[in-house]
Amino acid sequence: MMDGKYTPRTLEELADDPIPVTVLNEPLPPENVGVLVPARRRPIHALIAECLASTEALVNRLELGVRVADSQRPVIRDLYAQCRKQRVAAALRLELE
Repeated sequence: MMDGKYTPRTLEELADDPIPVTVLNEPLPPENVGVLVPARRRPIHALIAECLASTEALVNRLELGVRVADSQRPVIRDLYAQCRKQRVAAALRLELE
């Protein structure tokens, strides 16, 4: 048994329908449905500021302590060290502007 939901209609079925609904003539969406517009590029300053805020939040969370398996402790330690370096680099970059 074929399910009409996932198979295209044949030309005969479209010819029998007085107003066939296809991709070209499907009804308009409701007013509360809009088209997503591609986001415009954000300034580098805004991106770095957002990155700095996220990095500071992660460093604060790591400083509060996390529970991991013993085998993952070096990974978390490296993550903490890299986040601190990234925080310093982002802060210095923001000071330049």
